[in-house]
Amino acid sequence: MDKQPDRLPPLNALRHFEAVARQGSFASAAVDLHVTHWAVGKQIRLLEDWFGVPLFERRASGVVLTDEGAGLLDDVSGAFRRLSSAASRVRGDAAVRRISGRVRVNVLASFALCWLLPRLADFQAQFPDIDVRVSTTSRKLRYIGDAYDIGVRSGHEAGQAVQSRALMADVRLPVCSPTLLSRLPIQQVADLRHHTLLHSASTRAGWSHWLDAAGAAELKPARHVEFEHAYLQLAAAIEGLGVALVSLPLIQRDLAAGRLVCPIPAPTWRADDYTLVTHPDRADDPAVQAFERWITAMAEPEGVLKTSRP
Repeated sequence: MDKQPDRLPPLNALRHFEAVARQGSFASAAVDLHVTHWAVGKQIRLLEDWFGVPLFERRASGVVLTDEGAGLLDDVSGAFRRLSSAASRVRGDAAVRRISGRVRVNVLASFALCWLLPRLADFQAQFPDIDVRVSTTSRKLRYIGDAYDIGVRSGHEAGQAVQSRALMADVRLPVCSPTLLSRLPIQQVADLRHHTLLHSASTRAGWSHWLDAAGAAELKPARHVEFEHAYLQLAAAIEGLGVALVSLPLIQRDLAAGRLVCPIPAPTWRADDYTLVTHPDRADDPAVQAFERWITAMAEPEGVLKTSRP
């Protein structure tokens, strides 16, 4: 029997392709895969030669998928997800549950309260023998030494003592309580002049960016109120004290429960991505790796954010 031609592209090259597409640069993909920038470039060239078409446009700021590359990414990402699911089934829950240890997780306070803690029971159910210790600070993780194993920050963290990669996008929109909206309707951006705009100390420039993108840079609201922390700003919005510009990944549960609504669906403002940071001395620890896989899987659905409006 004649040998059938190989219809599968080099699988290791596909893994490198997916990492570059996800990270947006060869350098970031190299960090993610724990290989050199040169090794990533070699695998991408190998894959492009195999297909006979360019998969990325090389730019000074990074790389962008070509039309062929974007089409390939959809299939590759789906195949990797199915393969991961199949591997988990074969390994079985017993193998997962045998992982034990301790993970020290350091995150922003607002991220802890609004995103991590509501989901943490899922991790504990999957890994009952892993002790998770959560702490909060806004300091750069490279400045807190060995006091963490894995963390989440806003924006890229650089330095020899950290390994970081994008976790999920931070997309922001104005939100308010349904009660406030029924009392003072918001049909267009100009209606915000009748409302109190809520700010936090760490995001005080957010409204200026959003209003400028909305073509209303000169808008004067009825009042400004600032809170020390973003989670206090969010709580104030839920209580009907005003309109807040908040991170959509942090409020998906509030939107689903009807505690908050997004009266103006556009434009969105893209803040710095949430970044997952791993201490290099703990990157190979099975408990840390389990938490990294779990939080990455939990963050993936946030790529398609849902807003609601009455």
